[in-house]
Amino acid sequence: MRWLDKVRMLTRTLLRRRTEERELDAELKFHLEHQIAQNLAAGMSAGEARRVALLDFGGLEQMKEDCRDMRKANWIEDLLQDIRYAARMLLSTPGVTVVALLTLALGIGANTAIFSVVDAVLLKPLPFRQPQNVVALWETESAPGSFPLNGADYLDWREHNKTFEDMTLYSWPNSANVSAKDSSEGATIIRTQANFFSLLGVPAQIGRTFSTGEDQNGGSHVAILSDAFWKKQFGARPDIVSGTLRLNGEPYSVIGVMPAWYRMQAAADLWVPLDMAQDKLGPRGNHQWRSIGRVKNGVTVAQARADLHTIAQGLEKQYPDHNRGVDAIVKPMKEDLIGDFSSQVLILFGAVALVLLIACANVANLLLARSTSRRREIAVRNALGASRGRLVRQMLTESLLLSLAGGGLGVAIAYAGVTLLRSLLPVTVPQPNPITVGLQPLLFTLVISLFVGVLFGLAPAMQSSSVDSAEALKPKGMAGDSASKRGQWLRDALVVSELALSLALLIGAGLLLRTFANLRATDTGVRGDGVLTASVLLPAKKYETFEHGRAFFLQLLGKLQAAPGIRAAAIATKLPMRGGNNGYIKIPGQQEEEMTGPLVEATSVRGEYFKAFRIPLIAGREFEAQDYELTAKFMREYLLTKVPEERNALAKKYELPAVINLTMARQFVLLCQRVALLRNLREQVFAHELCGQLTMARTFWPKQEAVGKVFESFVLFRVIGVVGDVKQQELRSAAMPETYYPLEWDLNNPNFPYSIVVQGSAGSGEALTPTVRSAVQSMDDSLALISVRTMPQIIAESMLDTQYEAVLLGTMAILALILAAVGTYGVMSYIVGRRTNEIGIRMALGAARPQIVGLVLRQAGTLVLLGIVIGLLGAAAAARLMQGLLVGVKPVDPLTYGGLAGVLAGVALLACLLPVRRAMRVDPMVALRYE
Repeated sequence: MRWLDKVRMLTRTLLRRRTEERELDAELKFHLEHQIAQNLAAGMSAGEARRVALLDFGGLEQMKEDCRDMRKANWIEDLLQDIRYAARMLLSTPGVTVVALLTLALGIGANTAIFSVVDAVLLKPLPFRQPQNVVALWETESAPGSFPLNGADYLDWREHNKTFEDMTLYSWPNSANVSAKDSSEGATIIRTQANFFSLLGVPAQIGRTFSTGEDQNGGSHVAILSDAFWKKQFGARPDIVSGTLRLNGEPYSVIGVMPAWYRMQAAADLWVPLDMAQDKLGPRGNHQWRSIGRVKNGVTVAQARADLHTIAQGLEKQYPDHNRGVDAIVKPMKEDLIGDFSSQVLILFGAVALVLLIACANVANLLLARSTSRRREIAVRNALGASRGRLVRQMLTESLLLSLAGGGLGVAIAYAGVTLLRSLLPVTVPQPNPITVGLQPLLFTLVISLFVGVLFGLAPAMQSSSVDSAEALKPKGMAGDSASKRGQWLRDALVVSELALSLALLIGAGLLLRTFANLRATDTGVRGDGVLTASVLLPAKKYETFEHGRAFFLQLLGKLQAAPGIRAAAIATKLPMRGGNNGYIKIPGQQEEEMTGPLVEATSVRGEYFKAFRIPLIAGREFEAQDYELTAKFMREYLLTKVPEERNALAKKYELPAVINLTMARQFVLLCQRVALLRNLREQVFAHELCGQLTMARTFWPKQEAVGKVFESFVLFRVIGVVGDVKQQELRSAAMPETYYPLEWDLNNPNFPYSIVVQGSAGSGEALTPTVRSAVQSMDDSLALISVRTMPQIIAESMLDTQYEAVLLGTMAILALILAAVGTYGVMSYIVGRRTNEIGIRMALGAARPQIVGLVLRQAGTLVLLGIVIGLLGAAAAARLMQGLLVGVKPVDPLTYGGLAGVLAGVALLACLLPVRRAMRVDPMVALRYE
């Protein structure tokens, strides 16, 4: 029969089953009556003729089954029958079914939610045109690591490369004053080359992106809005395109709105064109830009890297003072975006998979216990001719139906979980694609539901199908217990595995919680209580000169210092924990060539910066009025120079003051001599700790005091003081060498956000917000107060990644602990029930209740101890994969391992409490009559 005929017959059987059955009945009736008529013609009586005809047919029902088998659709009918029977059996034990469904729903739902993150971050390609061709571009320097691009290098790369279809340049996120209505607010902008969005292949959802030429001649005054900013500021009005807003006091036309899902390189409220004039991109040696490239079809990353490497070598020969050690770094865009987050996602996915395994073990234990109670039913079915394969299929149908129902509930839990994850994910977590429960997560749910259905259903099915019918059909009191004993080892193994997996998860979560606690206890170098920070940006068009900006900040500082409730106030170019601004310095007598000296952080300050943050003065003095005036004098003369020769000659005339941190001083004798001069005991302890760390460190000025020494950073700077270290980046990183300059050194930066720092005399720093805002707007009401944060908030934000990981892993560990406790309780309840006869006999023979309790607890304790041993070994192996996430705690930490093993043992033994109490209440007379 051709396959088309088979399909037609199968379809007819499924869709017109009743018609098929009526036709089959009619046909068989016709043949039967025809045979009866022949028998009657042969002289038989009516009854004899019918009986002989039925015997010749072999039975009507058997004949019908043979005809149905010929249609090749019988298996579907059997399956439907199995499903109906499985549904009835599950509904007959609603308690067991509900517990199993909830257990599976939690496990499958959690897996689907985390897989949605894996799918969006790791599996899906980037939502760009030909994403495999998009790469991120960075540079190397003399110092290790990767660095932003230099503008002049980028232009040379773009002009001379042979492997790229196109390149684009863009800035880091910057703050800006945006006036969309009556008042001005702070916003984050990114300046991009005009081809930025066209290179990525991302269109605007409303309007258009930048056109060719809009980044030339000073840059066109056009802006593209993010979806969130469009909705927040303009109520999602579609007519905003061609509308205007004021950006740093200048009018900009809105030309488009980006899609809601687009949040790639960094979060931004607006995108505006970057002025691509060479003199606007900065001098050589100044690395401040980010870049993306699109390689030509068929070009590999290695070929693109080799191409740019050749260009970089030529630039190093052409500009040895600025391009020494500068080379190209080419990374696939996805790798650059995701970074180390891929390992964190996989660890979380592994953890949630362990939760699912624990859930499967729990359900398998429930089904094993239920299968014991169904021994008689299985024996009867076996005695009536059901094959072992048929019985296994029926039992697996029940488990698969249960797992699919749990998967359906799990999808609902996954939707809720993904919504919660999106709201809790820190902004630092890359989201190249929207995190949703899409087609792939749903297919994953289906596959995982089928898998776990077979996983937890196979053992009960095999055990049930191997029942000895003769043994099982005996009265309960006479039946042997061999089958139960054969199944007990499997139940015990499942409980041990649950306990082991739960302990491994608990230890992983415990190590992350210890890391989070260590980060919270890490000394940032500042005392942030009562400190409020904010930023203010002076528009270049309005504050055109150095004197205008300086006058504004001096007046603002005076207002803040005189305001009630403020103990200390300062202005700075950057804040602790908010990233760095570094550059090379030269130590006279040690380095003679450019960009070969140490790489140090630089912060310019004015006012009571060190007092506000309680950064201890270790040696020398802080800045005084004459230091600021001297730096201002230099800047006035510098701004009058026209050519590099004049600037270099001016630099040789001046020696400006600088304060450095402990790491830059790195001089054991200096530190320990000055400890006694510190203001309080806490600072003395702080410095003593650093003394021990710095004894063997490389020094800038070996065996000499740092105060009075000089270093060169275009101008010669003399060290006037040494202060404590401050964390510039994340808490995990060590403090870098850092120099502090008078604020005037960095006051010639147009459209640059300067930080305001105030310390309150009492209470939280948040209470100072109205005072600071009032002081700023009393001087210029067009200025917005940007990024208002207390220092504790800044520190907390730097720990969001670790906090997020610890919370997720901790939640999974608690869920695993609960499931393990439930599993232990179920098995111990079954053990007590199975041993009721034995317990009754023991008590009838004189066993005391404490002895019965000890009997039960010894068996439970053996399982718990074995689970803990295996869990500790597994946790020690798995913890090494987390080593990169840990701070201040070893992968094998005895305190964490021992403490959490004790917690698990306590919870597991507590789960045995009810079964133990039940054993203590056994009535010997009742137990001896127990069947």
